Amino acid sequence: GWTDTVAAAHLALGHELVGASRTMLSLACDHALERIQFGRPIAMFQAVRHRLAETLVAIEAAEALLDAAWLDGSPPAAAMAKASAGRSARTAARHCQQVLAGIGFTTEHPLHRSVRRVLVLDGLFGSARTLTAALGEDLLATRQLPPLLPL
Repeated sequence: GWTDTVAAAHLALGHELVGASRTMLSLACDHALERIQFGRPIAMFQAVRHRLAETLVAIEAAEALLDAAWLDGSPPAAAMAKASAGRSARTAARHCQQVLAGIGFTTEHPLHRSVRRVLVLDGLFGSARTLTAALGEDLLATRQLPPLLPL
């Protein structure tokens, strides 16, 4: 019972993390399109585009892994999905903060709410770092790879 409950919590928290990541990406994209630097929107600069693209790829990968974990239904798959969602959410927070620059540090901008949410949600029922370490220890102890997920 408890193992299944923790697996369900991992999946639910993973989806919450993906949602918060999408919110941060939306805020950063809107800012990049509105902020004018050197006579053009900062969304035209390659460095900004790369950060936003890397964030989107991380979010989409986490969401695909969450969907596959729902189909698989095993606790290790749920833990992998939550770890991936936590890592992608931290990537989103870092890159979106960079795109938003100084305004992202203020409490006047809504980014801080999503960043706080990500930090709290990632820590619940194991952070990305601790879940990854625990999954690695299990792999070393059992010397068995988990079955492939239906991606």
